[in-house]
Amino acid sequence: MVPPSPFAAWLEHLANPQLRATFGIGFCILFAFIGTFTYVNFVLVRPPLSLGPMELGFVYFVFLPSVVTTLWAGRAVHRYGTRPTLWGSLALAGVGLPLLLLPNLAAVLLGMILIGVGTFFAQATATGFVSRAATADRGAASGIYLACYFAGGLVGTVILGQIFDRIGWPACVAGIGLALGAAAVLAHPLKLQADLATAMRTA
Repeated sequence: MVPPSPFAAWLEHLANPQLRATFGIGFCILFAFIGTFTYVNFVLVRPPLSLGPMELGFVYFVFLPSVVTTLWAGRAVHRYGTRPTLWGSLALAGVGLPLLLLPNLAAVLLGMILIGVGTFFAQATATGFVSRAATADRGAASGIYLACYFAGGLVGTVILGQIFDRIGWPACVAGIGLALGAAAVLAHPLKLQADLATAMRTA
């Protein structure tokens, strides 16, 4: 018996509307994450914040809360379902965006923490959904998701970099917000039978 072609598995996954939506969410998540944590550096080192190289290095301790809270993503999905968990994660990241525009280091750091926690949580939720939504060859589905995820990072770097250079940081933040909003829209169809059962238990 001839084993199925990997292209057949990819086409099957791409024909699944829930998986297609999740691939798009992955693209948007890293688009937003890269846009934030690449270009916020330039804001931190210029007035009025004016951080030095050593201080800038310590700023990235803002990722510690993300590492801890991501461990709870599976529990949140089990309790609330995929779609509400994604929406909550993306909303949390969105709350952090206006803080990045304030001329206050504590506010910017809090904004970075919220965006980190929200995007990490959304990423964990989306990857878990891919493994449950794929009807066959989950490895291929995860591979497509990761390809879309990293493509989002590459595209985000280019597009948001141009926006940052030509228009400025507020416009870059607006672009990040659009990416988070697009991910929230894409999350609308994400509902498996397991999520329906969860909703019935918690109703």
